Amino acid sequence: MSEMQLILNDTFWKFLVSLEELKEKKDKNLFCSSLNVNDETLKTFQEFLNRFDVMCVIDDAYIYPLKDKCRIKMEFSLSEWLALQASFHKESDHSNFKQYYHKIVQNKLTLVQKAFEQFNLYKKPIDISVKLSEVENLKKKINYVISYRKSITIEFLNNKQCVVFPHRLVFLDGILCVVGESVSDKTLVYFGVEDIKDVLDFDHLYEPNFSQIEINEFICHLRLINGKEERLVLKVYSQYETDLLPNHHFLGNPFITSNTEGDMIWAATIEICDDLFQWLFAMKDRVEILDPGHIRKEFSHFCEMKKENSELKKVS
Repeated sequence: MSEMQLILNDTFWKFLVSLEELKEKKDKNLFCSSLNVNDETLKTFQEFLNRFDVMCVIDDAYIYPLKDKCRIKMEFSLSEWLALQASFHKESDHSNFKQYYHKIVQNKLTLVQKAFEQFNLYKKPIDISVKLSEVENLKKKINYVISYRKSITIEFLNNKQCVVFPHRLVFLDGILCVVGESVSDKTLVYFGVEDIKDVLDFDHLYEPNFSQIEINEFICHLRLINGKEERLVLKVYSQYETDLLPNHHFLGNPFITSNTEGDMIWAATIEICDDLFQWLFAMKDRVEILDPGHIRKEFSHFCEMKKENSELKKVS
């Protein structure tokens, strides 16, 4: 069963509701019988939930209640709530989603998805067989060969291969990517780490054709295309306890100065993505976003939802 078939399958949603309603362990055969599913289908549903780190525990005899009840809480302003209702109206124009109330709803949903990224249904998943630790190992391997200026053979999840001289690990369009030179045709290329199965040493020496300045220009051009970069300005209250170099982020025209009160002012053109919000969240008590205003507002909502999600987990 493909992922889309599963999402469109009413039985999956009945299974999920039944699982959430479980208060104590239940005989697996009775549970399957009530939903008219077999063991293979049940296992497919279980693996799908595991993708979201939802631990559905099933053994040979029983299915068990979820240990952590997941709760997604949303708070709407008046404009957001009215816009949401307008978007569902039968006379609403859904042909191009250009009405301003559609934009309000889209911005709200994007913000919620950032705060609850774990449960993003349409995020392109890393293959279930590739564990988080393995992804971290991939990043370490790639960082190593970048440091020692070596070429690598990249093996993709679709079983294709490419020999690359890697230059940077950087976020592009919200995805951590390898930027490097294709050894075969000596052109600049980039690949999402989430699409990589493994990296292997490439024994032959390769002399890179592009300078770091040209690599930076390439990254700048890619970011102009996706249109997600902003000039971020921060006031730093504790510079010695603050990491002002976020991992794998390209900082365009970085600048540091101080105001008349002696506070450090940090600025850089940077791509706005989920990882950036996580970086800011880790130093939320030591920095303040001065500009742009809409990022300051989004980050404030992000922190509120993080707090609410944490409290809900403690209660459950």
